[in-house]
Amino acid sequence: MGSKNFNGFVVDSITILKENAKKAKKNSETGDDRYNKGVLMAYCSVISLLKYQARAFNIDEKDLGLSDINPEADLLGLYEREQDS
Repeated sequence: MGSKNFNGFVVDSITILKENAKKAKKNSETGDDRYNKGVLMAYCSVISLLKYQARAFNIDEKDLGLSDINPEADLLGLYEREQDS
């Protein structure tokens, strides 16, 4: 697989993960459904791992499509999203 194909695969997969995570967030907000909240937590964990790995491998999050999401803030609402300066 060429690097262009690989990069496309990674970026598309991350885009789909983010879309599914946003859907999971909406589903988790409709009542006290432990399953949907668990699914949301799983997406949060996966996206967090991808962001940490990008940093570990010195890959810019923008190149992967990860710079526009803060999973703990955007998905779980644990704290406010940091504002860009």
